[in-house]
Amino acid sequence: MIVRNRLLVGAAVGVVGGALAALLTWPEYGWLAHLLISALLGAFFGLVFGSRLHSAGSALIWGQAFGLLWWLLGPLTFLPLFYGEGILWSVPAIRANYALLPANVIIFGAILGLGSFFVSRLLPVLPPADKRGFKAPDFIPPWKQAVIVGGIGGLFGAWIFLRGVETADFFPIVAGIIGMDSYMAGAFLHYTIGMIIAITFALLFYRDIRGVGPAMIYGMSYGILWWFIGPQTLLPILTGAPIEWSLETASANYAPLLAHVLYGAMIGFFFAVVNTVWRKLFIDSDPLRRTREGGGTTGIRGILMGVAGGLLGGLLFTFVLVGIGALPAVANLVGSQSSATGLLVHLTISVIIGITYGLFFQRVGYSYGAGIGWGVLYGLLWWVIGAMTLFAFLLRQPIDWSLAAAAANYAALIGHLLYGLGLGLFFQFLARRYDAELRQFAGRSFHSAAPAMWAAALLFGVMLPLLLIQSP
Repeated sequence: MIVRNRLLVGAAVGVVGGALAALLTWPEYGWLAHLLISALLGAFFGLVFGSRLHSAGSALIWGQAFGLLWWLLGPLTFLPLFYGEGILWSVPAIRANYALLPANVIIFGAILGLGSFFVSRLLPVLPPADKRGFKAPDFIPPWKQAVIVGGIGGLFGAWIFLRGVETADFFPIVAGIIGMDSYMAGAFLHYTIGMIIAITFALLFYRDIRGVGPAMIYGMSYGILWWFIGPQTLLPILTGAPIEWSLETASANYAPLLAHVLYGAMIGFFFAVVNTVWRKLFIDSDPLRRTREGGGTTGIRGILMGVAGGLLGGLLFTFVLVGIGALPAVANLVGSQSSATGLLVHLTISVIIGITYGLFFQRVGYSYGAGIGWGVLYGLLWWVIGAMTLFAFLLRQPIDWSLAAAAANYAALIGHLLYGLGLGLFFQFLARRYDAELRQFAGRSFHSAAPAMWAAALLFGVMLPLLLIQSP
């Protein structure tokens, strides 16, 4: 019965999501074929991923990743092959099908994931033993804690959002949602929307957040989703403009993309820090729940492993810096032009970031694949924080999140991904060797949406900027 219900729920939700997506992007091969394919995809999703939908947040992530995967395999691969058109893997063909990307991610994928999760609460789709996840402390009901902490975090995230955006132009556009063009009305509405999005993040993901680092990455992924939902979809609808899912529109909104990434990371960071403090005060202090090691010992080990991982990642990054001749620019952070000084500054920064990784991601990866996933995404986040934001700020230059600035820093993006690869992989090696508690979990299967998030966020972070940079 469980398998049958998963198939039926997935098929039904798939038809709904497919129909709504088709309303915004007319189905190229006809409505009947489109709805039939949507039903089959939904049934497949329910069968394969139904057992992994343990929270609304994990369901959303799996749905996003599934929609993204279908965009690559469906309109660009199998469907054109079936109709005799050949594989559409050329850059012009991918650009021509860009509109199907948000349609499959924010309409079909999100509805498929969330719809399957909420309908499954009413039917025996999941065995009782599979309904597990992080249980928040009961001193305050989880949903109330999510609303309060998420709302406050949303204010900070909304402030971070504005760091590289020209507010004189941005706020009147936001105010247009309510038919005004006032700077103050736009500012008030911006912070209100920021709070609402942060509260939805907290309500969706509070069962999935097990540490500060993963919370930041979940937030980053949620921010990318809202870049599609907000400036490219809801803003045109609310201001009376037509929805235009095109590369030109996405290129014009590239600065908001980075703003959404930082906003999402900020709300995830704030929510996780508050939960961590709460747990330390009221949960870990309980003698019945206390771990064998104190927090100080665990933290010092994480710092030392982070230093080693950051140093290795920094050495990998150095190959990129030498190749593009960027070491003198790094040395400029301390008022020098020497390549040797630049290397020393670069490795120092690498170690500092490695320490934060050691503190934020300790005991959240139980395999080398998990370590690579967290490390590479942390490197992607630090490309936005470092190369695109802090570097200009420390040199007293204006922060530029434009597409042209991203193109100029694309080599740095590759360097940050290499850094994250070395950091995450070596940190995991050291953790499995020197962390006795983590070794107990190594090799076990953990139900998490992290693999889907890693794939989706990396593809967005690497492929999307490249497509936009190459767009005419």
